[in-house]
Amino acid sequence: MTLARQIMNVSLAASALVWAVAVGAIDAQAPARTVNDGVYSSGQASRGEALFQSICTTCHAPDRFTGKEFISGWTGKPLSELFKVIQTMPEDNPGSLNAQQYADVMAFFLQLNKFPTGSEELKGDAGVLAGIHFEVLKP
Repeated sequence: MTLARQIMNVSLAASALVWAVAVGAIDAQAPARTVNDGVYSSGQASRGEALFQSICTTCHAPDRFTGKEFISGWTGKPLSELFKVIQTMPEDNPGSLNAQQYADVMAFFLQLNKFPTGSEELKGDAGVLAGIHFEVLKP
């Protein structure tokens, strides 16, 4: 390999490293999203409600997923943690829904707790949900 080629390879590697560090720094500075940012759509919550009514109500009432106790149990945690718990249901057939259906049920829970809706749907992706935190706005 010629000296010019080696210099070019080192230069490209250095540029890639600088780019990766810069992108990481930008991501680290980006504010985390919260459930107060309209992270689900009303249509999605409606689908989640229909799923909940058809599958979950045999064991659970909707009020189990609302109120002070529910909210305080999840406050400060990423939605990915709630998503993982929801995916363990139904108890007689855990994981039987697809990831997006579990996200729809979670959107229904957010709607039950009167968190604002938005124009985009909550994704059934634990990595994406890790960047959205369950926070309650103080009056």
